[in-house]
Amino acid sequence: MIYLLLVLLNIILAFSLFSWKRQICEITKQISENRKLRISLSNKHIEKLAGTINEKNYMEQKTKIQILQEKEQLKQSVANISHDLRTPLTSIQGYLVLLKSCENKEEQEHYFSIIQAKADYLTELLQIFYDLSLIDSEDYILEVEKIDINRIVTDCLIDKYSELKELTPVIKTENAPVWITGNTVACKRIIENIITNTIRYSNDDIEIAIEANGIFTVKNTTSELKNIDVNMLFQKFYTADISRSNGNTGLGLYIVRELLNKMEGGIKEISYKNSILTIAVYFKLYH
Repeated sequence: MIYLLLVLLNIILAFSLFSWKRQICEITKQISENRKLRISLSNKHIEKLAGTINEKNYMEQKTKIQILQEKEQLKQSVANISHDLRTPLTSIQGYLVLLKSCENKEEQEHYFSIIQAKADYLTELLQIFYDLSLIDSEDYILEVEKIDINRIVTDCLIDKYSELKELTPVIKTENAPVWITGNTVACKRIIENIITNTIRYSNDDIEIAIEANGIFTVKNTTSELKNIDVNMLFQKFYTADISRSNGNTGLGLYIVRELLNKMEGGIKEISYKNSILTIAVYFKLYH
């Protein structure tokens, strides 16, 4: 009887070892083929091992995809920067050739003024790219303090008055300070970039408002955004003008988003309905 039990036990053990060996071979094959592991034996240790390996493979695949996306984004970014810098440089070179062959004083002054404008624009571009390199750095920290965002909005609107007056904007500001925790220079940059974007894409009507709760909202009518996802407007180098012929680097709203994040603010709304683009951002109120 004992002999039969030992024989049966050996048979069971041999079968188990064979099944385990077959399962290990199958797992090895699945790993070599970079497939998700599937096991046929009900064993919690093997199941845990398979789960760990599957998770590791998933993270590796995710990392590879992310690296490829970042490489493509870097490639596109370099192409965009090259285009943005090359355009004014090419223009300057062209006008220098005209200037060299021109003897009329008035025409010379005209060419000089164009070259100066292009050089100023090129300087501005370089500053934007420098600012971008700082903002994208994880070590870049904004010093914040108690500031009145209502005052900053008002000052920016005054600075942009000559550009806004042709669009007859509706402006709503608070009669009292709106205290937030922020950086004065960064907040001014945010407001200016949003207003500049609004002027660039507006057909006529504009509404600009700052509320007591720290929300800054701009609405404008435009017909240029019908076939795009407006959420892309805050992506780096994205511009509705694919040819980039209007001088827009596609960095204005990206810088807005990054500066807001560094001050614990953010994007509250971006939508495009009935030809009206709405952008609303919020600042962290001072307590």
